[in-house]
Amino acid sequence: MQIPQKVIDEVAERADVVDVIGKHIKIKRSGQNYFACCPFHNEKSASFSISPTKQIYHCFGCGESGNSISFVMKYLGLDFVSAVRSLADQYGVTIPEDENQPKVSREQAAAQKQYKLNIHQVMNKSVEFYQRQLLQSSYARHYLEHRGLSTEILNKFQLGFAPNNFQNLQQVFSDYNANKMLLAGGLVIENENNKRYDRFRERITFPIKNIKGEVIGFGGRIIGKGEPKYLNSPETELFNKSKELYGLFEAKKEIRDLNQVIVVEGYMDVIALNQYGINNVVATMGTAVTEEHIKILFRLCDNICYSFDGDNAGKKAAWRALERSMGLVTDIKAVNFLFLPSDHDPDSFIRAFGVDKFRQRLKDDTLGLVTFLLNQLQQEVQINTDEGKARFISLIKPYIDQIKAVALQVILKKQLAAIVDLDPSVIESILNNRTRFAFYNRKLKNINDAFQNQLKREPLDVRSLGGLIQALFNDPKLAREYPIPEQEILINLDNDIIELFKLISYLEMHCDEFTDVELGDLLEYIKFEQVNLVQIYQKVKTERSNYTHVFNLDAQSYSEKLKHLVYGKKRTRPRKLD
Repeated sequence: MQIPQKVIDEVAERADVVDVIGKHIKIKRSGQNYFACCPFHNEKSASFSISPTKQIYHCFGCGESGNSISFVMKYLGLDFVSAVRSLADQYGVTIPEDENQPKVSREQAAAQKQYKLNIHQVMNKSVEFYQRQLLQSSYARHYLEHRGLSTEILNKFQLGFAPNNFQNLQQVFSDYNANKMLLAGGLVIENENNKRYDRFRERITFPIKNIKGEVIGFGGRIIGKGEPKYLNSPETELFNKSKELYGLFEAKKEIRDLNQVIVVEGYMDVIALNQYGINNVVATMGTAVTEEHIKILFRLCDNICYSFDGDNAGKKAAWRALERSMGLVTDIKAVNFLFLPSDHDPDSFIRAFGVDKFRQRLKDDTLGLVTFLLNQLQQEVQINTDEGKARFISLIKPYIDQIKAVALQVILKKQLAAIVDLDPSVIESILNNRTRFAFYNRKLKNINDAFQNQLKREPLDVRSLGGLIQALFNDPKLAREYPIPEQEILINLDNDIIELFKLISYLEMHCDEFTDVELGDLLEYIKFEQVNLVQIYQKVKTERSNYTHVFNLDAQSYSEKLKHLVYGKKRTRPRKLD
């Protein structure tokens, strides 16, 4: 089956070359590009260059070059169709399954390519026209100056102005009434009498770019009175608002560097935050956050912070973002939420209180996914009644079922158990529909209290825990030798053992050797109570620099020690209930 050129182009657009190659080989940033030792020939110095701007790679040693599709073909030994299918699956691109689809000739493919070039030329020409109009309009410039925007920011985002005339674009397109690209790009509207007029009038224009920097649409903010306040381009073959984020092209470098993105609701929020030096910001465009948005952002970083307006609409948007995020978070990929006062959005908050206050709130006042979920659902019930607690459990169960992150799910269940004042094992039983076991509440609680006391008399073997962490730092590949236990096991373990498995999960995904370990990243989300992670890391680092063989532990010994740490304190099976 031949894949349509349109689909191939979408795959190449969505499969960011840095992300694709970084999944297969170790890469490091140097300046604007990334470098690695070439996977296609033997070399000791890194001559394999990856350009996120041009979306290509090139080896200065052997001459290999291409894009994300050609890399997958060469590296994995796939044919073209298989490589495109593989990337399409990873990056959410649908390939038509019509086996009878007519093959596209070279002439047709060339025509499709030329069509795409033509429509992008029209979009770029329109951007330049709107920018010139802004320079000529003191009315529009005064509006933007009043909002505190500098010339540098206006140029960075290529803001423009569409005057209040029906056919502004006729000044730059002599074939205005016949140009199909103006319609295809959503720049003009054609009524039932086939009369055309501009979509954007008396509005500040915001060019919308895809991740490669190509203009695919526009947003417009009205200056005077009128509705709607904000207007977007319609859905076109270029622009799909459920897959695009405003400001992503401008922000992607900062997002990668900071390993965090802030998601806001509007263009002006993105612009205002950039004005004050916060550049890792994107916005949705008249739609709720979608799973496709989240997947795109998680490919660039590990942390998403949603900062929506403080009013009821903003809170509803945050809740929808939480619902979309539940199945996509992992023990590495996290989301949190920043709620501003009800009468503020990020733009107005910064103008009222300053950027330092906003940064402080980002640092101190965000809510994690678990906290936001629990807080929100508690408002739906009377949590001080037994019936309210029962309803609370039933409300939260569907969300727990969506979470694939092992440690996060365990933490959520433990916090749920504390809120409803039940033992974690009872919660586990209820959630797994083992209701006969779960609802012998009083008798079961007494029995479990005895087991808890027994556990307290058998403290965690801190020395063994520290030894395992040392071995893991020294040889991160050990993290792949022992599977993470099921939730039924984890939920009854010491908190530090749960943190150990979070560490194991991180090392398994990110590290092959000691030099891959980023201590700063670990300290962000792994919190041991009885061991000092920094001291252990420094000890391993020192010993590695002074000695040849340190903290060596073979895979079998590692597995045995970890198994003993997990199951050595396993509860004795409770006696059967009457």
